[in-house]
Amino acid sequence: MIKPAKKRNLYEEISSQIIKMIYEGNWKPGDKIPGEVELSKSFEVSRNSIRESIKALELVGILESKTGIGTFVSEQAMININNMHLASLIESKSSILELMEARLIIEPGLAYLATKHATEEDIKALEEIIIKHDNALKNKNYTFDMGFEFHRYLFKMANNKILNNLLDSITENLIATRGELYLKHLNEHILEYELSEHKEILAYIKNKDAISAQNTMWEHIESSLCVLEESMKEVE
Repeated sequence: MIKPAKKRNLYEEISSQIIKMIYEGNWKPGDKIPGEVELSKSFEVSRNSIRESIKALELVGILESKTGIGTFVSEQAMININNMHLASLIESKSSILELMEARLIIEPGLAYLATKHATEEDIKALEEIIIKHDNALKNKNYTFDMGFEFHRYLFKMANNKILNNLLDSITENLIATRGELYLKHLNEHILEYELSEHKEILAYIKNKDAISAQNTMWEHIESSLCVLEESMKEVE
């Protein structure tokens, strides 16, 4: 049952209630949820608060809006909710930051190796990933975890199974953690900036400039680390 939202950050409480309803099976993957007007009456908040909540839940892959049809529970909603619950099990802020610091140490080197090993097929695959993400941003259906698809392909290109498996496990934890934080630190400009950095890295890979790809990846992870630190300050 929906309860009137009363907290200062209304969209956070709305988001939490919607997540709970999905988790408890009141709304199932594929179900169409009530429209903004109906939800605003149920929660006793403005349509703008409902809109902010829906946007946040779309970014973390729990809801999905279909133009001219309505908003639906994502087919991947339960997986993403469970990932967010997993994030709450992480012991401390320092452990979250340590995951990012591990990426900061490892991924620039992987970008270097990926550039050295890049084939025409690899470059085409990266271009297709970026085109897909670019279109998703324009169509307002981009989710923050899409960016990891670019990174995962670079892991594969580096041809180092040990580092690939290590970073894959780190990435899963970060997806869960960032999903939790993005509900409180929603900023589409961050996603746009991250995508522009992916495009820059790809340009260096095309030019076989491994050093620049490495340096740009370091700056890219460092920027994400700063965003994560700011997000944590806001939820204290």
